[in-house]
Amino acid sequence: MKGYNIHFLGKNNVVEIPDCKECIHDIAINKETAKYELDYIYYSVIQSKSRRVPIISASNIYRTKFEKVARAGNFKGDKRISKGEQLTSNDYKQFNKIKAATIEKGHMTKREDVQWDMNGNKDEAKNAAISTFFYPNAAPQHDSLNNGPWKYLENSVIIKGRVPKPIKVSVFTGPVLDDLDPEFKEKLYDGSVFKIPVLFWKLIYYLKEDGNLYKAGFLMGQINPLRKDNLIDEIGFREFGVEEKISSLKPFLEFKEDENYQVPVSLIEKLTKLKFQAAIDLHANIKPSVLKLEEVQIRSFEETTLDQGISYEINGLLV
Repeated sequence: MKGYNIHFLGKNNVVEIPDCKECIHDIAINKETAKYELDYIYYSVIQSKSRRVPIISASNIYRTKFEKVARAGNFKGDKRISKGEQLTSNDYKQFNKIKAATIEKGHMTKREDVQWDMNGNKDEAKNAAISTFFYPNAAPQHDSLNNGPWKYLENSVIIKGRVPKPIKVSVFTGPVLDDLDPEFKEKLYDGSVFKIPVLFWKLIYYLKEDGNLYKAGFLMGQINPLRKDNLIDEIGFREFGVEEKISSLKPFLEFKEDENYQVPVSLIEKLTKLKFQAAIDLHANIKPSVLKLEEVQIRSFEETTLDQGISYEINGLLV
């Protein structure tokens, strides 16, 4: 598997996987390569061994090479890391004991992101899509997030008002892994306590007509639906009154906690302790701005067709 390609946007626009030296001791090592990355088809994952979810999932999207194929794939473990360093199907069954079908296996790199092939080979595109069904590429997400804004963000950024460009996009995504994340009320299958992430981030790199490299950052939360369904233990919850404290809900102190935002990339760096590649951030000096889902019919990845029925896109983007 070739994994994420740092040269995907061109030799003059190298986009490296973020520097994660601050969490170097928490990375699950690939037993086959002795490296940090778990490479799949067109994407790579760096996994947290303590939290059992990805620190980073990095992907390359070639929009005009997308192939429409039937959905296929079931989540499975990755034998290149230890069982205790990743979640399992039994763990997700535990998550849904309180309320059935509430917590889903949230793809970090989406199936559609890598469902493409340079030569138009649908079988190869399907294999790439299937390769997203590994547990290191997933994190527990409430269904209201997984089937809502999280699902439609990338299509909105890539497609809305930007057909046929950008043709290529590099994407980094993952959960904010905060030490103060709440404990899920059900333990993992092996009896371990699980701290569920309440905030997810996504960062997109793309080229514009001026030839420059741009980046855009987003945060999406799930604390309110987790509370509403009584899924988490709030004992020891973060102290919101400590203004200088940087935690996964800090960006939401001035807003509703379950809103979704475009944010300066520097804020994602503070929350995740990751360092991202330099690029132009049009949102760099703007406070978090709310993103709203709007019911529309949007153009699909294929140039000449439209999705069947009504879909959604996100308004309020600055790209």
